[in-house]
Amino acid sequence: MIYTITLNPALDHFLDVEELRVDDANRVKRECLYAGGKGIDVSRAIRHLGGDSMALGFIGGHTGQAMVALLKAEGVTCYFTPIAQETRRNIIVTTQRCGTQTMLNSPGPVVSRDEWAAFLTHLKLLDLQDAYVVVSGSLPGGVPADAYGQIVEVVQARGARAVLDADGPCLKSGLRARPFAIKPNVNELRRLTGKPLKSETDILRAAERVHRAGVEVVMVSRGSKGVVLIGRQERYRATPPAVTVRSTVGAGDSTVAGFVFTHAAGKGLEECVRVATAAGTAATLAPGNQLCREADVRRLAQKIKVVSL
Repeated sequence: MIYTITLNPALDHFLDVEELRVDDANRVKRECLYAGGKGIDVSRAIRHLGGDSMALGFIGGHTGQAMVALLKAEGVTCYFTPIAQETRRNIIVTTQRCGTQTMLNSPGPVVSRDEWAAFLTHLKLLDLQDAYVVVSGSLPGGVPADAYGQIVEVVQARGARAVLDADGPCLKSGLRARPFAIKPNVNELRRLTGKPLKSETDILRAAERVHRAGVEVVMVSRGSKGVVLIGRQERYRATPPAVTVRSTVGAGDSTVAGFVFTHAAGKGLEECVRVATAAGTAATLAPGNQLCREADVRRLAQKIKVVSL
């Protein structure tokens, strides 16, 4: 079983305009709503790949109800912990003329101590033996600063593999519990290590240091340059073909989904990094937050160049 955790989800409201004029009226050409948040995007992408997962986290108010309805319509199973405050809403404005994307991200609700305790209780009730638990995204107010460290400890003590995709203090907190895998991008790895990481060699050395500290799989996403992966005995570079990018929203989450979906199916790390890279690349072909599509992933996977380093 695959579980995803999104403690600070959002209802993403996408708006397309011809151009964004400040201090003037802007006519919206197209709009759509998506259930958002990094873990939720992983669950959605896994569903697009033909797999199943369960989305966990906090949900509140009318916005939260709308998110659950959207996820159920996509076939994503949910087991959210209810909270008193409203789930946040983000606004993403895309300009057709210039191809720019402006994101207005709300801070989100404040979670009470009792709500945090209820979430941990829900988590402990799940059958986590041999499961995968993806922990990703930002923290809402009110939860402990070491929330991700606590979650990783809880799930791995019960036999699960934790996959962490976070930044800054959240990443550092989670790493102290030694998750099975992490998926930083280059900037996140740079902030974690404090190193400039100007070359692929620098990136590999930084990833290997994290691996030696107790993380079994370190997968670093590098945008159009693809992914490098460090395992127990494996070192791979996966390079995608050049594509026309429509949106980068959710590309990293699709990468995580491709990795977890493939690893849960019992495949080796070479195949995992191939599918992960194909899924991340496929997400850039879709507008808005539509994420990867299975047909694109299958087609691109055949074109991913995987090299053992």
